[in-house]
Formats: sequence, C-alpha cells, structure tokens
Amino acid sequence: AFAVVALFLLLGFFLAHQSQNTGYFTEKFRAIEMFALYAPLMLGFAAPAVRALTGSRNVARPYEAATSLLLALGSLWLLTRFPFDYTHLPDVLPAGLRFILAWVTDDIARIVLLLQVIVGPITAVIALVTYFSRRRETQPAVRRGAW
Repeated sequence: AFAVVALFLLLGFFLAHQSQNTGYFTEKFRAIEMFALYAPLMLGFAAPAVRALTGSRNVARPYEAATSLLLALGSLWLLTRFPFDYTHLPDVLPAGLRFILAWVTDDIARIVLLLQVIVGPITAVIALVTYFSRRRETQPAVRRGAW
C-alpha cells in the first residue's frame, strides 16, 4: 500500500509541474522524455497490484524486474537529455514547504539518475534470480523417468 501511495504522489507531483508549466520541465522535455519518466512510474503499479491480488511477492518479482530495467533505461535517456531545471522543483509545493526540496540541484539530480542507471539492472537481476530460485523451491520435484 505504501508503494502505491508513494507512486501516486510522485506521479501527481510531476503531472502538477507539467500542467502548471512551472519551468521544471524544459523545452527538451518532449514525448520520448515523457515516456522515459512516466512509463516506469506506471509500470511500477504492476508489482504491488500483483502482490495484492495473488498474496505472493514472488509472483510479482518479474514485474519488479521489468520496472527496474525500464527505470534504468528511462533514467539513462533522461540523464543524457536532462530536460529539467531543478531550481523549479519545489514550485508546486505550498510556500511553507518549498524548503524541503529547495536544496536539490541539477548536479544532485544527475547523481540520482546515474544511481538509477547502475542500480536498476542489479535489482532486476536479483529479482529474477530470487523469482526463479523460489519458484523452483515451491514446485514439486519431478521424479526421474516419470513422463
């Protein structure tokens, strides 16, 4: 539930920037950059939904892996294009809360994107390895010669 709420808040935050034309998104923010930003967020809802519907975290791991890979690819694209102006990041917050994000600079954002590029594939591999190892543990052993 926490992941879903956090994703909705993040999605709403970016959509508020986009709809209010705050200046956070620069003229470089076009359709492919929108896809690179919003697609991982939207796919991010899949794993918690599958987990909630099935009651199994393992069944959701391939969705976690796909989200991690898409986030890494999207972050790589956004890192190379960097269609943001982080001086406007806090602009959609109420005036009394803007200090919370005012310290984030373009350089800090680039570091975060680079970390997502590095960590995304690693977490995807871990999720898939865990998925297949747990899947093997929960499936009944196949008897030799029994066809």
